[in-house]
Amino acid sequence: MYKWSLDDLYTSFTSPEYQADFKRLDSLLKEMQEYQLVDTLEGVKGAINLVEEYNELLSRLSAFINLTLTTNTSDPVANNDMSLLSQKNANFQKELARFRKFFGTTQVDLSQDPTLAGYTFLFEEASKEVSHILSDDVEEVIAKLTVSAGDAWEQLQSYLTSTVETDFKDQKTTLSEIRNLAFDADPQVRKDAFLAELDMYQTIKEPIAFALNNIKSQVNTVCELRDFESGLDQALHHSRMKKETLDALLSAMQDSLPAFRRYLKHKASLLGHSNGLPFYDLFAPMGQSNRRFTIEESKDFLLENFSTFSKDLADMTEEFYDKSYIDFLPHKGKVGGAFCWNLPFIKQSRILTNFSGSLSDVVTLAHELGHAYHGLHIENHQILNRDYSMPVAETASTFNENIIMNTAIKEADDAEKIALIESQLQDTTQIIVDIYSRYLFESAVFEKRQSGFLFADQLETMMLDAQKEAYGDGLDPEYLHPYMWVNKGHYYSAHLSFYNFPYAFGGLFSKGLYAIYQENPQGFVEKYQELLYMTTVSSVEDTAKVMGIDLTKKEFWSKALGQVEESIDQFIALTSK
Repeated sequence: MYKWSLDDLYTSFTSPEYQADFKRLDSLLKEMQEYQLVDTLEGVKGAINLVEEYNELLSRLSAFINLTLTTNTSDPVANNDMSLLSQKNANFQKELARFRKFFGTTQVDLSQDPTLAGYTFLFEEASKEVSHILSDDVEEVIAKLTVSAGDAWEQLQSYLTSTVETDFKDQKTTLSEIRNLAFDADPQVRKDAFLAELDMYQTIKEPIAFALNNIKSQVNTVCELRDFESGLDQALHHSRMKKETLDALLSAMQDSLPAFRRYLKHKASLLGHSNGLPFYDLFAPMGQSNRRFTIEESKDFLLENFSTFSKDLADMTEEFYDKSYIDFLPHKGKVGGAFCWNLPFIKQSRILTNFSGSLSDVVTLAHELGHAYHGLHIENHQILNRDYSMPVAETASTFNENIIMNTAIKEADDAEKIALIESQLQDTTQIIVDIYSRYLFESAVFEKRQSGFLFADQLETMMLDAQKEAYGDGLDPEYLHPYMWVNKGHYYSAHLSFYNFPYAFGGLFSKGLYAIYQENPQGFVEKYQELLYMTTVSSVEDTAKVMGIDLTKKEFWSKALGQVEESIDQFIALTSK
């Protein structure tokens, strides 16, 4: 009960369907190797068909293996098949590079065929990608080495953080369980759990430091080979996002930091702290409402609020609860945090969370259901048109948070309102201030890794420096978190760097969208659905134009942050009575 079902993917690793798909990869590779890329209409269509089958097949197999591993990181069959799949996928990279170059240089008139015409944006992006694709042989070598390099280091971080345990109050406790206690109503429990959490990192920080070093070193090397200026340059390229947009976003975030520090210092004073807020009280619940939810109550709460926005969002949410699309509860061997995995090839998604019953957990569910809602509106795209970039990935998820929190705040009395606004400010502080610290930290790691190895104590200092720059005097300098680099899986990917600023982008973009919705709800849902649909076939800047927004201008981001400052003022006023 309260566990997801993966049967719609495969019933087991031994099922005939799973075994057949795994074997099909070998014959498909041979077909791609033997395929002659001829720049004719039929030649391009045949190439597209092969890449479509590869994408669908790999997505299905990868989803089943990864989703199995996230709830049981020690599963021997899943771990073995993950390694085998990585090796098989690496074998495809030489051919995929050949096909991508072909797509980027074809002179065929795509409008002659409906299928190819639907891939116009894909071919445009491929033409931009050509200059960053290496020779077929080098692409193959990089892919094969990544299996035992970056991918293996990523698995190590996931394994160590999911299996480390401590004795807390005479019970064996996992890292995700101890981190959930940051939301406990008892201040002593929060502090004791924080100190226990820091102790847990002592046993795993050194091997994870090696993981981080080697992943970032690999990214630096590959970026140089691919003619990217840096990991950030590559991240922006893959994000389909201009540097001007990021600069405008970061500038607006920097301008807003004093307001966040004012909030943090006020919260500190309410909790009896005189030197800023200790890290262990960042998530301390405020107000007279310590509302708890059963899983069933979380369903009712979400349905009630989502129904006020859109029927299809409410219907989708009910389906997720009723059809076992969500894995709710923490346990040993399950990864921490939460995520949503879109499965457009079966028109579904799966959500993992570590639910403990807090309002924050319900907001997390709303967030992940936003990802699922995004998936709902891109699942009818052609197979190769279903991938959205990092920044817009957080749009629907954070918009969902706004629906839940803004509606709840509007209906609450003052006592409940304090708790709700403060919970919202906690989350916004994470996606603005903490994300800014993570951006600073990752930037520093990439830079310093070019000239030397960074041991755990150096990474701790760098993390503290980033937190001090972002949080300023809002946090107590005696109680910062030097190990935030250990538990955040976003740092540990050789394929995806700087998965931090997209959270700020998504959070503020959705706040700006929500403001538009509040000002003029008539016809908004239909435009919003169009915007989500466009995210996979346009740049982030062009996607925003659906709503008449210019993302390269600081004014849009500042206006969105202005809503946060209003919430801070409201919270301080309510708690100063």
